[in-house]
Amino acid sequence: MTQSGIQVSKELAELFSDAVSTGNYRLIRVSIDNESLVSSKTLEVNNSWNDDFVGVQESLEEKIPCYILYRLDTKSPSGDYEWIFLSYVPDDAKVRDKTLYASTRATLTKELGDYRFVDSMHGTAITEFSLKEYEKHKRHKNADAPLTQREKELAEVKAAEASASSYSTSARKSHVAGIAFPLSDEATAAVKSLNQSESDFNLVQLSLDVKNERIELDSTSKIDIDQLANTISSEAPRFSFFAYEHTHEGQDFRSTVFIYTCPTSSKIRERMLYSSCRGSVISYGESECGLTIAKKLETSDPNDLTKSYILEELHPPSEVAPKLAFSRPRPPGRRGGGPV
Repeated sequence: MTQSGIQVSKELAELFSDAVSTGNYRLIRVSIDNESLVSSKTLEVNNSWNDDFVGVQESLEEKIPCYILYRLDTKSPSGDYEWIFLSYVPDDAKVRDKTLYASTRATLTKELGDYRFVDSMHGTAITEFSLKEYEKHKRHKNADAPLTQREKELAEVKAAEASASSYSTSARKSHVAGIAFPLSDEATAAVKSLNQSESDFNLVQLSLDVKNERIELDSTSKIDIDQLANTISSEAPRFSFFAYEHTHEGQDFRSTVFIYTCPTSSKIRERMLYSSCRGSVISYGESECGLTIAKKLETSDPNDLTKSYILEELHPPSEVAPKLAFSRPRPPGRRGGGPV
């Protein structure tokens, strides 16, 4: 399913971060409003999760799609409460709304942290979201065939992300959803150096050390913009910070660009972990390393990172200024989306 480009609002990210850290909220209803994912209703914990489940149906309206984030009473190995994701898209909703909600649900769970949701259920009628129907859904799910290799890999990802969430305190404080592996001292020093115009390099590539649960410095380079595509790894995911000195309309700029690259050949485990760490790496670069990030880009192919594309993203014509928090290249004649 092609994603819609709609993003999680700052307010929703903050609310969910607070809900995860305090455990006070039982339910958060999420709606699409003005091309953004926002909270449209919350319910606090009152009784047990199954007693409170009646609040799900009470939060649904005829013909109006929404998502429900519902907190269980069980906890992950890291001590955080587990959540389930419910998607309600009624058959008689407007066609445009049905399309938007169908194509945006993956974005919502990814931005908030896929690993936080232990189950999901989709339905088209309010009656499908009773406790009885959810328990039926769970019985059916548990009776399914043994896990495929892909499902085993996804289960490993959830376990790895849960163990990593012990590092997520700083991410919660800065309202960044996802997990937060710490940056090594070497990686931190390299990113900070990009603030200095006399630095020996203008490109810093970071990689994820899953075994040691840390973001490591992969490489530093001094390059021209035309060398960017060939310098960033095309074999494995990378977080890159590029300090781009250039002139536009007679004015000199030194613009720091964050680039998340994730080749389609990457393993599922890598793709999920890098995706979940992305927000915390950006936040760390800004709050701890003092960077001002002019643009955030992501792609599955470094060859998309051409000079013309980056200049267009940094200096878009005012009438077509981009709305996305993350931009994905769409060169003519190419198909396919960015990284998961």
